Amino acid sequence: MKKSVLVVLAAGLVGFTSCEKKQAVEATDAVEVTNQPSESASLFAVNTEKSNVEWRAFKFYESENKEAGHNGFFKFKSGEVGVENGVLTSGTFTIDVASLESLDLNDDPDSKAKLDGHLKSEDFLHVEKYPEATFVITSVKPIEGEYNTEISGNLKLREIEKNITVKANVSVEGDQLQLNSEEFSINRKDFGVNFEGKQGVVIRDNVALKVNILADKEVSVK
Repeated sequence: MKKSVLVVLAAGLVGFTSCEKKQAVEATDAVEVTNQPSESASLFAVNTEKSNVEWRAFKFYESENKEAGHNGFFKFKSGEVGVENGVLTSGTFTIDVASLESLDLNDDPDSKAKLDGHLKSEDFLHVEKYPEATFVITSVKPIEGEYNTEISGNLKLREIEKNITVKANVSVEGDQLQLNSEEFSINRKDFGVNFEGKQGVVIRDNVALKVNILADKEVSVK
């Protein structure tokens, strides 16, 4: 089971990096969280070693009329989901923003370190002040098609909280839950990331994300 799960995650990474840029999901005002786990729910803890949030960001070089980009991932610091009758019903997640790492410059350690440092700086994520982001599920509903679940939740980044909705495939098998979202985009400026870049380089507002979660069953809520 563990081997097959790792294969799924690896395949998801390949698919993600080949995806085209998407229109940003709508970010609306945060809503009240009312879907707390009931007494009959089972709790699943996010496996932080086997879960991540993949990212891809883009820029445009005006003089060369060329699009370029970088990709990488964030780790989860913690997370817990509620499941009732085999169905995801709630969840709270903490993303370790300071864990940001790029992948496309692995062959150039100096450039990789420079990029990662800049993305963590005040120009972008300002991880010294905002080391974490959170996502709290506010609603879950089944859907048909390529993905089986629509998830809405409050995303809090740089102390700005917005409600977003994304699609995902969610499955519960025995003592393990797996969630793989669609590739979606958020507008960085909705969360206070307003850096414009140097002259002649346009940093795109939309940042593509893809969430991969493995969670292991804990105990039922009593």
